[in-house]
Amino acid sequence: MRPTAYLLTLMLGVAATGAQAEEIAGQREGDALIYRVGDFDSVGLGTSATVDVRVGPSWSVRVNGPAEAVARLKIDREGRALSIRPRNNWRNNRSAADQQVRVSITMPRLASASIGGSGRMTVDRVTGESLRASVGGSGSLSLGTVAVGDLAVSIGGSGDISAAGRAERLTVRNSGSGRFAAPDLRARSATVSAAGSGRVRALVDGPATVSLAGSGVVELGKGARCTVRRAGSGRAICGG
Repeated sequence: MRPTAYLLTLMLGVAATGAQAEEIAGQREGDALIYRVGDFDSVGLGTSATVDVRVGPSWSVRVNGPAEAVARLKIDREGRALSIRPRNNWRNNRSAADQQVRVSITMPRLASASIGGSGRMTVDRVTGESLRASVGGSGSLSLGTVAVGDLAVSIGGSGDISAAGRAERLTVRNSGSGRFAAPDLRARSATVSAAGSGRVRALVDGPATVSLAGSGVVELGKGARCTVRRAGSGRAICGG
């Protein structure tokens, strides 16, 4: 399995045992390719493209960009996960043309969003029981308005995740140099693990468990009642 495909499978947590990836063929409409695919609730990005995810009544996938870059793009579905990845060697997928590719996705509900490279993804809003958000490279993931029970965030590289809104329970694992920047996200409780030099910022109105194993900084606001375990020079900023 290619490195990007393996990473996206891990980050999306595809649970459909025995499910085979189904490549979706695009159909030309004007200057765009339309991919007629539905019944997915997870999106994984493994290229340097920009993806815009919006909540709507049905599914749609539209791709614009330089023809040579779009031709290198592969879109497939495995179980309920939609993957956007390079068709050829993933290491060559960093050209200026690849960065000009825009993927517009509409879907009724988002359960998981992940980036395994240097791409960018924006999500307008998320509601429901849970959301998993992951960045495993230098990419950027922006969550507009979140209203979920469980929000699980994972950062394993130098990338960033931002979020606003509310969550009952927040879990953050930051093992890289990236940032979870969510000063406008409120949670009732949190579990945070920072094992690198990255930063975590959110607002917690209740108990929080913080584990520090590097030089990172975790800031959870005045309402956080933190239990801190530290091994390194990291800092936890909690309470009044």
